[in-house]
Amino acid sequence: MTPEAALKTLVKNLPSGKEGASVDVAINVYGKPLQTAVTLYSLLKHSGRWVNKIYFIEERRQPFGARFDFIREAFAQRIVYFRPPLWLGVRPFQKTWWYKLAFFRKSLRYQYAWEQSKQPYLFTTHNDMLYQGDILGSLLNGIDGNTAIGQVGQCWNCSAFFAGCCDPDRYLQYRPDYSALKKLMKQWPGKRQNALGGGPGKKNPWPLPECRLNEWAALIDLTKARDATHPFGPAVPFGAFHGLDVGVQWFRDVLLLGHTVAHFDISPFAIHGWTNGGAGGHGSLSDMEQYNDGEERAGQFLLQECGAQVNIIF
Repeated sequence: MTPEAALKTLVKNLPSGKEGASVDVAINVYGKPLQTAVTLYSLLKHSGRWVNKIYFIEERRQPFGARFDFIREAFAQRIVYFRPPLWLGVRPFQKTWWYKLAFFRKSLRYQYAWEQSKQPYLFTTHNDMLYQGDILGSLLNGIDGNTAIGQVGQCWNCSAFFAGCCDPDRYLQYRPDYSALKKLMKQWPGKRQNALGGGPGKKNPWPLPECRLNEWAALIDLTKARDATHPFGPAVPFGAFHGLDVGVQWFRDVLLLGHTVAHFDISPFAIHGWTNGGAGGHGSLSDMEQYNDGEERAGQFLLQECGAQVNIIF
């Protein structure tokens, strides 16, 4: 049996979503077809009862000849397929007027699903996740009036975290003024400080430069977020690489509009970049050996889930 055949069998045995499911899933896909298959299968295995549709957004450019036909066939009843007009990659765009152009805006990560979904909630996921529990049930239970919920902060890059002043549970309370933050950044240089240019804004130094909702597993209440975000509101799109990283400017914009985002530790429910020890998956996209190793491990996982005798080496 091949991993592709195993996926087809596994999907047939998944429970169907319950009537009235309130969550649509948005997944932007760049490479890693077998890891993508594991992401969707493991999510539906544990949280499928909450899921209505999967917006499968296949980037216009793909590495290493990646193809996803077998995934689209296996999940055919749940997938809404979209191929963006443009390939934007990870290039930052700082001009907000670009977001007024529909063909550009819908080429941003998750944006097509953001504008097309009819459900109250949108779950964004990277395509190299392994879900190990009912993350959607827990996120829905924990969102509690916030505009979004997920893992907050790129604290591993942040001066305030190194100094012990801030963390994902305190980001709403820790609000230094401009001079205090500049002093802190000098004493505790962040890992990406040189990328900040002039540093934090004098007018609004909060949220801190590395604050964001990490988009690899995040739940957004579209009934609150959509009106605040382009093309309907002033916040830049959630998937825009505007500032230091994807989602940073959206997070800043909605918080300054008065919204709140709840921090949720996803580690009991999900592993990001699980084929390389949870180190994230960006590096493998330029390293064919690492990329192929990840795909092999994902294939082994699917075969093992299907009952084959396979030993997965982590």
